[in-house]
Amino acid sequence: MNWLVRPEGTDTPIALASSADVLAGLRDGIFRPTDDVKGPADPRWTTIESHPAFTEAAEELEPLPPEHDDTHLDMNPLIDVCLVLLIFFMLTITYASLERAIDVPETSPEGAATKPIEFKDIKDQVFRVTAKMDGENPVILIEKEAVKLDELEDKIKRVVEKSGRHKMLLDIDGNVPWGIQTAILDAAKGNDVRNIFYHPRSRR
Repeated sequence: MNWLVRPEGTDTPIALASSADVLAGLRDGIFRPTDDVKGPADPRWTTIESHPAFTEAAEELEPLPPEHDDTHLDMNPLIDVCLVLLIFFMLTITYASLERAIDVPETSPEGAATKPIEFKDIKDQVFRVTAKMDGENPVILIEKEAVKLDELEDKIKRVVEKSGRHKMLLDIDGNVPWGIQTAILDAAKGNDVRNIFYHPRSRR
C-alpha cells in the first residue's frame, strides 16, 4: 500500500511509494508540514507535522524566530520628545517676547489717583527713541538720528554715557513689528536703562 499526501486546501491525495518519498517532498518544499498525510497502517488523516514518522523532520524545517537586533534604535520616542521640546521652546520664547514688549504699570495704592506723566516734566531726564515704518522698512531714530537695528545697542550705550540719562521715551507706531519693539527694549535694558516711558500715541 502507498502513502497518501493531501495538500492543504485540496481533496485530491497524492500517492507515494514510501515514507522516505514523503520526507523528501517535505524537505524539497513540495509538501508543507500542515499538509495531511496517511500511511498504510494509519486509520485516519493527520498533518505531516503531527505524524510520528515526520515530527522531527517538520520541526527542523520550522523557521527560526527572528533575532533581536540590538543595533536598531527606535526613533519614534525620540521624535515625540523633540516635538514636545520644540513646542515648549516656541511658547517660552513667545511669552518672553511679549513680556518684554508689554509695559506693566506698577500697582498703585487702592483709591489713589494716577497722575499722567507729561513729556515736558521728564524731557530733561530721558532720551527719545522713535520707531516708525517707511513703506515696508522700519526706521529707528535715537534723538532724531537714524540708527540701524544691529547698531542699536551701541548707539544707546553712547547716548547713555554721554548724557547720563538712564530713562527712555519710546515713541513707536502701531504698525511697527513686535520684533523691532522687543529689540529696542532689550538694547535699552542691556544698557541699564531703568525706566521706559511710552509716548501717548505709541502702541503698548
